[in-house]
Amino acid sequence: MPDLKRFLVAGEWRSGGDPFEVKSPYDSEVVATVGSPSPADVEDAVAAAGSAFDETRKLPIHVRAAALDHISRRLHERLDEVAEVIAREGGKPVKWAKVEAARAVSTFRWASEECRRWGGELMRLDTEEALGSRMGIIRHFPLGPVLAIAPFNFPVNLVAHKMAPALAVGAPIVIKPATKTPLGALLLGELFCETELPAGMLSVLPIGGSEAGELAKDQRFAKISFTGSSQVGWDLRGADPKKAVTLELGGNAGVIVHSDADLDKAAQRIAFGGYYQAGQSCISVQRVLVHDRRRMPVSEAVLIAQPVDAVVEAAERRP
Repeated sequence: MPDLKRFLVAGEWRSGGDPFEVKSPYDSEVVATVGSPSPADVEDAVAAAGSAFDETRKLPIHVRAAALDHISRRLHERLDEVAEVIAREGGKPVKWAKVEAARAVSTFRWASEECRRWGGELMRLDTEEALGSRMGIIRHFPLGPVLAIAPFNFPVNLVAHKMAPALAVGAPIVIKPATKTPLGALLLGELFCETELPAGMLSVLPIGGSEAGELAKDQRFAKISFTGSSQVGWDLRGADPKKAVTLELGGNAGVIVHSDADLDKAAQRIAFGGYYQAGQSCISVQRVLVHDRRRMPVSEAVLIAQPVDAVVEAAERRP
């Protein structure tokens, strides 16, 4: 059995209790055994994020940018290792796991670059005579601690999409990765600990969905960032209507095969769109709509190409 994988609470790696197994969807092999945060661990993480905000919101840009650069560089140095983690815990082909790992490298680099450019905006107010020659300065400030809930299918880059912007603006963040794929987020936690950022700025808690739902109501979080199913996302949105919430919800991607389409190419692309990333993509092909003129030949091609759960709308009836 693999050694126990610990989780991160404000710079401290903890074991918690009642560990759970992370199994590969490919062969059901146990990839890791991960400790479960206790209610006390969760409280410590949230409290640390709240108390760290007074410091993190004042961090100089060069400190934040340097930390993001470091994480990006280290991800690049460990690219093959990161891809292996993604592939083993998520069942994704190594080819696509490497693409995801490379995208995470870019995500942290882009956050660093935007951090340096993020200087506010100058607005002219002399458009009306009554305003004289006044100028306005628009500045942005971090809202406060962030609760980030990530899905299983992109266990590194979709965590990076939440973590990198939060660090860039100086907002502490508590990350709840999917319990099926927590290892990528924990790896990003390791890289965070190599930086000079305050320890309370990041915690990674592999807790269950119901516990995350309770956290969403915690007034110490000023912002929720959620990627996942529509029902859960809207439930979280309704948990506290006054809280800033960003939702990236389930897709319903369709393909239209027009009357002048190249049928062989269409079938190939539909098959690719349904099965790439081992089908673990929110934009995988889920519906195929075929122009009435091509319904007979295309239906045969689509039956070969369609994903298992696709709905083929081929309009079998004539007007």
